[in-house]
Amino acid sequence: MLKKLFLSYFNSDKKKKEQLGRLLTEISIKLKDQQTRLDESIRRLKERDKDLFDKVVRAQIDGDIARATIYAQEISDIRKMIKIIYTAYLAIEKVRLKLDTVQELQGVSLVLFPIVKILGELKDQIRGISPEVAIALDSITSSVNSIAIETGMINDKGIMPASVDEQAKKIMEEAQKNAEVKMKELLPDLPHPPSEVPSKAEIKRKLNEKEILNYISTTGGFLDIDFISKTYGVEKQEVFTLLKQMANKGLISLEG
Repeated sequence: MLKKLFLSYFNSDKKKKEQLGRLLTEISIKLKDQQTRLDESIRRLKERDKDLFDKVVRAQIDGDIARATIYAQEISDIRKMIKIIYTAYLAIEKVRLKLDTVQELQGVSLVLFPIVKILGELKDQIRGISPEVAIALDSITSSVNSIAIETGMINDKGIMPASVDEQAKKIMEEAQKNAEVKMKELLPDLPHPPSEVPSKAEIKRKLNEKEILNYISTTGGFLDIDFISKTYGVEKQEVFTLLKQMANKGLISLEG
């Protein structure tokens, strides 16, 4: 759609500029929609974090140090996901601000080059947590590429200047740092456990049905076995076994 519009209207600099403005605005709106989705995912994870935090406190009051440690580990896993999502949210905000700075055709390449790189990285990072957003970002990246090609800013082989990596890296690092600061403001530190708390080596991490259901509710029904295994620190076989048990109970339906 975007490509056809460019082929039809790019007959003069004036029309190019007008059409460019409309297309960049359209992309910015689509990116805003993805921010809304990410914000909703953060909200759900924060609610789960609060619930687990309260359980940690109660378990420590009851002297159940082993259970408190398990809950604390779950919180750690959830906060890893929140950080990834919030980093993506802030990076998308940076991308939208850069799109707003495009006033002339001559400045398009300076903006579009790093945007393509950033959106590609975000898509890969967010795929295991929010697959719908990852799919949308992939589509948006294709649209940005089409604009760059049709305006003659890059060739159809997608060759970009070496400086693009540095610009994209700087934006991503800034988003990550800001996400860390924001998380400290939003989420309380875990209460310090007593000195006799068992080490991680002494307590084997065990994935449970509630964690799987919470993950599924966050991703809209999508399951990434590799992501679950790495995030929760369990073997893939354990994940498969638990999924089969849940399917047999009618808690989930396995497809594909």
